[in-house]
Amino acid sequence: MTAVVSSGTAALTGSPLGRVGKAGSWNLPVGKKESAPPTPQASELVQPKEPRCSTRQQMSLCHELHTLFRVMWSGRWSLVSPFAMLHSVWNLIPAFRGYDQQDAQEFLCELLDKVQQELDTEGSKRRIVIPITKRKLSKQVLKVLNTIFHGQLLSQVTCLSCKHKSNTVEPFWDLSLEFPERYHSIDKSSGSTAYQRSCTLIEMLSKFTEMEALEGSIYACNHCNKRRRKTSHKPLVLSEARKQLLIYRLPQVLRLHLKRFRWSGRNHREKIGVHVAFDQVLNIKPYCCTGSGHPVHRGGYTYDLSAVVMHHGKGFGSGHYTAYCYNTEGGFWVHCNDSEMKVCSVEEVCNTQAYILFYTQRSA
Repeated sequence: MTAVVSSGTAALTGSPLGRVGKAGSWNLPVGKKESAPPTPQASELVQPKEPRCSTRQQMSLCHELHTLFRVMWSGRWSLVSPFAMLHSVWNLIPAFRGYDQQDAQEFLCELLDKVQQELDTEGSKRRIVIPITKRKLSKQVLKVLNTIFHGQLLSQVTCLSCKHKSNTVEPFWDLSLEFPERYHSIDKSSGSTAYQRSCTLIEMLSKFTEMEALEGSIYACNHCNKRRRKTSHKPLVLSEARKQLLIYRLPQVLRLHLKRFRWSGRNHREKIGVHVAFDQVLNIKPYCCTGSGHPVHRGGYTYDLSAVVMHHGKGFGSGHYTAYCYNTEGGFWVHCNDSEMKVCSVEEVCNTQAYILFYTQRSA
């Protein structure tokens, strides 16, 4: 992240936090551009008020996020350098330690997972050190977190022998959408039609929820084998089957990860640079369970685009991340790039090479 605008941050100026921004993982300008620089006394808000031990057992990402958000929304800062938050991530999520290039999608998944583990104190292996004043709220916060970001998928397998459907409900934080196969191997020099034409978000959602045939007779259908005794030495009856994923329960904020990076060779991940066309308004109903016996999506199926994360660069191990965020109060879009923020048009947002899309459920 960027450094704090204050004369009282001498302890931070020597740290290479600026390089973190260039790596594309921590850029987060906050506050108002016209905000006056804070006083040296106010710079103490960057660090948590409660004393912390540097041991891993006593660190809390929830506490650091709370402190960070409190500083960000105080209105007294133009830039924030959350060193304590960075230090906690390095210790609690060792894979993201250091200043190497990191994947924004992987980081967000790990961060939300760690926060959920901390809040879910009953299922935790150890007692997370959360300030006593916040501990009573942990279950309520966890419920809010799950309501906002957690959805459920229905995995349905259909036996082609007896047509029996087996349903499994699974939770999800986000939907990782693959590009259709024709966009995977594109020769730029050939000027192929596939390369010149944009892929659409609708194509990717359709691919995610399309019926997929399982290879060969590999499915052990419970219905086909129900008469077979458990003690029988006869082999299971295997049959051909098809599988489909549908959204079972919708979250308030739908996060769509466009899988631009794919493995090419043993240790190389290349980027799919095809533009993905997406709309400001998304109707998610065609990709949901809407038949009888399935839950009613009370919040509705209409989602509004609220943020876009863009990856700049040609490969997985290099580049830079920026974000486009919609200001609901002002009704305009802002491009966030390290310590710089500027108002931009919706046309600029829709022309970006999106990597992660955030859609917010429209209020009924």
